[in-house]
Amino acid sequence: MEIKSRGHYLIKGESKYFLRKYGSSNPEITIEGKFDFHLQSSPPSFLFLGRALAEDIPVDGNTYYGHINSLGEFVHETELEEIV
Repeated sequence: MEIKSRGHYLIKGESKYFLRKYGSSNPEITIEGKFDFHLQSSPPSFLFLGRALAEDIPVDGNTYYGHINSLGEFVHETELEEIV
């Protein structure tokens, strides 16, 4: 799947993080672009690293930044699925 800037995707899986924060394990996210979270010193980058460790998400540079309900989040490409 090609992930596009300004594209709308669903978070797949059963993330407890997204469930607690947004009331759904599978919220919709609007992708802004591909970013290396390592280069960011921001709350979303730290949250992603913690989530990656807790949920066994790859930390390999294939991360994207987007918004869920106007809040910024980093996600790995394997967490995204197209909205049909």
